[in-house]
Amino acid sequence: MTAGNVLILDDDEAVVDALTIRLEMEGYHVRGFPDPASFLKADHIEAADCLLLDLRMPGSDGLTVLREMRQVAPALRIIMMTGHGDVEVAVAALKEGATDFLEKPFADRRLLGAVEQAVNAKRALHVEPGGDDGARAHLESLTPRETDVFHELVAGHPNKIIAHHLGCSQRTVEIHRSRVMSKMQAKSLADLVRMAVQHKLTLGT
Repeated sequence: MTAGNVLILDDDEAVVDALTIRLEMEGYHVRGFPDPASFLKADHIEAADCLLLDLRMPGSDGLTVLREMRQVAPALRIIMMTGHGDVEVAVAALKEGATDFLEKPFADRRLLGAVEQAVNAKRALHVEPGGDDGARAHLESLTPRETDVFHELVAGHPNKIIAHHLGCSQRTVEIHRSRVMSKMQAKSLADLVRMAVQHKLTLGT
């Protein structure tokens, strides 16, 4: 299989350069853009496998680009890149069709894993049979309090807010969160939210 085609949209030139160099080292074909206007003029968006999209840019935002891409290139896998404190917005992006999100600064392994998964998903273009039943079975295995935490997590709430909503300590939330991730077989929060959206599991608000 040929190397994946990756696009990068971020107003920080240093970020674009660093990501380009790192991904090209892994054999990906990469093209970077500094703003939505230049990106939307690109003539090969539909041929790309994955887009690394910054959430916040001057004069625009990643959610706007995400929504347009869902119309222009619905098969394109989009990974949102967010700053600290933008997790709730990133969760909203996942619900609107983003594949994953990376919270800056992100580890090299996290970046490469997310890109590889996105490229493979674009090329596979199918959902594994039985995935819906499996996800629902995992959800039903949660205790009532773990289910509460699950809904809070997929709504994008941080541990501190969850603890306030549920009337417990942050440490208790952390324990339940770990159990939820394990029982749902989710590798990350993005994976958990994507699972909930894809299989139409009941979402919290």
